Amino acid sequence: MCRDNGIHTFLNAIRTATQSALSKALGSSIELPAIDRIINKEIKANLRSQEKSHLFSAWIGASGVDAAQDISTLEPLLSRLLGVPLESQRLVVANDSFILCSPLLSCAEPIENAIVAIAGTGSVVVSFQRNKKSLESSSSSIMQLARAGGWGYLLGDDGSGFFAGREAIREVLREFNLEELEDRPSVSSSVEYEKKETLRSLLLDHFKLDSPDELFFVVYAPDIAPTISGSDGGNKTPEWARVDRKQRFVSLAPLVFHAAFTLKDSTALRALRTSLGGLAAQISSLCVGQDDSRSRVGKRVTASTTVLCLGGSLFGVEDYRKLLLEELQLLGYSFPHVVFVSDAAQEGALGLAKLFG
Repeated sequence: MCRDNGIHTFLNAIRTATQSALSKALGSSIELPAIDRIINKEIKANLRSQEKSHLFSAWIGASGVDAAQDISTLEPLLSRLLGVPLESQRLVVANDSFILCSPLLSCAEPIENAIVAIAGTGSVVVSFQRNKKSLESSSSSIMQLARAGGWGYLLGDDGSGFFAGREAIREVLREFNLEELEDRPSVSSSVEYEKKETLRSLLLDHFKLDSPDELFFVVYAPDIAPTISGSDGGNKTPEWARVDRKQRFVSLAPLVFHAAFTLKDSTALRALRTSLGGLAAQISSLCVGQDDSRSRVGKRVTASTTVLCLGGSLFGVEDYRKLLLEELQLLGYSFPHVVFVSDAAQEGALGLAKLFG
């Protein structure tokens, strides 16, 4: 197992973060085993007889860790690093969405399911089920049921920063085409436009453009855009051309949010509703509502017994969360509990305490 495959970097990041947290909590410097010793199997999976372990259990949520092969590769390495044995769910290695469902462990009955919706640079929706360990026990375990989306920006990522930026550009272009169709003067050429801040003005100012039809060059220019000759005879590269095409869309999300929620720009609100409409549809595909004609087939959960857990930077904006709930209501879905997980590590730790408490 070589360093080039990213495992060494991943383990080192876990080691650094864990050492920092433990040192702060225990009031003394804590040193975990070196990564080379872990990878070279100089330390056995059960560290109890070799190294002092400061952790009873650990919950590792890593973006992109979905395949069983990835988990089976990481589990023994993390067990040796953290000193947590691979038994009784004391060490859980899963996708980062798994940690975001931790509020499910604190919900009272009849809540028995969770749907996690993450909206950041990308997006994904995952459903979970809580299972009691035994009839006599009050502790529970969590099992992933199904997922929707999470396909990357080329195939989906509804509700993400990329999608919000893309829809904003589409809405501005639609509006521009409509002006031409109805033979109306362009908004961007009017005196009022120069005085009023709108989604269109924000986008054009962001990319240093004069007209919406120039957005095509920004969208379709290659990741390393060609040098443009300036009026002074020199060559210069636009600032937007210094980032890849995906990031050009993602960088627009704060502007779209400002236009929609601060300026109350109708074009920006339409863009966000379109973006969130797709995410709401993904959430609804994993569950059945009160008046849903579908029965609970397969792994679909019942909305009335499900907590909706929201995570990711975009859902940190309250207005965006409200917009999602409105889109869900339009589809006929509501949830008894909606939780925004602002600190996944803290929620995960509380979940583990509940699990083994």
